[in-house]
Amino acid sequence: MEEQKIAVALKYPENAYAPFITAKGKGELAERIIEEAQKNNIKIEENIPLVNILSAQEVGSCVPEETWGILAEIFSFILQNDKK
Repeated sequence: MEEQKIAVALKYPENAYAPFITAKGKGELAERIIEEAQKNNIKIEENIPLVNILSAQEVGSCVPEETWGILAEIFSFILQNDKK
């Protein structure tokens, strides 16, 4: 049996304390979140341990502090690639 997809969308507004969760879903909803991201040229990172932590949080909440390190690495990588 194939494992159900999980997706979490984040936003990190300028001057915000931390990123926050704007959407999350499993199965078909996860597929729609991913499709919307792709249509809008939003970067997608596949990190199963991270998405498992983030999907346990409420939509609208800041990401947990224990995820800040890995998220900083991901955001840094995205910013560096966008500048190229």
